[in-house]
Amino acid sequence: MGTRARLQPPRAELGRHAPGRAPLLPGQRARAGCAALRASAPLTVLAPVDGLLYKKRRPRAAGMYERFFGLADAPFRLTPDPRYLFLSRKHADALAHLKLGLSESSGFVCITGDVGTGKTTLLRAFLTGPIPDTATAYVFNPVLSPLELLQTINGEFGLRADTDSRTELVGALNRHLLEQRKAGRRAIVVIDEAQALAVEVLEQLRLLSNLETTTEKLLRIILVGQPQLRALLLHPELVQLNQRITLRWHIGPLTRQETGAYIQHRLSIASQGQAGPIFTRPALRLIHRRSGGVPRMINMIAHRAMVAAFADDRRTVRTRSVRQAYDEIAVVPLPTRRRRTSRVAALATVGAAVCLAVIAIGAARLAPPPILRLRLRPPRRSCRLVTWRPPRPQRRALRRRSPAPPRRPRRSPLGPRRWSNGSPRSTPGPARARP
Repeated sequence: MGTRARLQPPRAELGRHAPGRAPLLPGQRARAGCAALRASAPLTVLAPVDGLLYKKRRPRAAGMYERFFGLADAPFRLTPDPRYLFLSRKHADALAHLKLGLSESSGFVCITGDVGTGKTTLLRAFLTGPIPDTATAYVFNPVLSPLELLQTINGEFGLRADTDSRTELVGALNRHLLEQRKAGRRAIVVIDEAQALAVEVLEQLRLLSNLETTTEKLLRIILVGQPQLRALLLHPELVQLNQRITLRWHIGPLTRQETGAYIQHRLSIASQGQAGPIFTRPALRLIHRRSGGVPRMINMIAHRAMVAAFADDRRTVRTRSVRQAYDEIAVVPLPTRRRRTSRVAALATVGAAVCLAVIAIGAARLAPPPILRLRLRPPRRSCRLVTWRPPRPQRRALRRRSPAPPRRPRRSPLGPRRWSNGSPRSTPGPARARP
């Protein structure tokens, strides 16, 4: 009774409103009564009332779920932070190619990779790492003309770039590179998203590679882009540039084991090595299956899954949170969905073919035996007498037993031969003595 009395404010306070205003409507009176109720009642009493009057909203994740999971930083940002670089086998090989291209001076280096595989992060880690005695020009905007490319490179090296003459720009760059070589320093040009370069710009890069001495190149050029870069280099006008590329490498997606190690690596960096296993093993397998091993998609799904687990007040991310996260970002065209669709279509086609073969075999076995129809040959018009002859062995035996018939003399087609006197030469006569 006392608590109910404390929860009921006086009617005069509920109906009080500022002078000179219109009277309160019924809904406004209810809100004013709730305000007066909160002002008069203690917090311990209003706790169950707030749960009935106010609907529970999903908390914001900005800077909140990190503390909930014991993290000092957001582990799954989409920005290319070199601290979170995970060196899988493919990324380690790509980094080795970059370092080898820096030490050699034989030509171009081309690094390609699918969308979201971590090319820019790898490139940032390479540039921010210990590269002694090296001047770097980093071009991140490839939509340039040949003149703008020269101006950008000269500006990155700290040279004059306010002129519109290509000859002056190339001459200033050549003098700078010769001075760097005398000082024992190297110069590299790194171009990110190189698949968007025009053919004229790539040809200008090939001309820059002609800045050389008798023993080495003065400028080392690294091209990093998507797989379309390989098709672009097959252009007929870029045959010389394609022949000068001495080191090539392609970065592919992560495997299932690498996906789990990648997520744990980012959680360890974000928690300064204090985070435990937050994702269950089934959740990690589902993340790999949904993302296809692409690091960018892994970050998106893992981030949304941690937000969903934080909203449900669970410190372990399970498959339910992963499915919910994937449903939220399913509007993004994912390459894994197309692969899965094609795989399902192929399996359905094979299954349909097998079913049709089984049905055909069963129908052939259950069908009645076919009726043999004899096709009678029509009688011949002319009949001939066929004599019986014994088999060949018997004929040979008969020939051996029976005496051979006398041979008849052969007759000449010219008739009987005659002597010169006109008498026939059938039988030889007695020998006549010559006179």
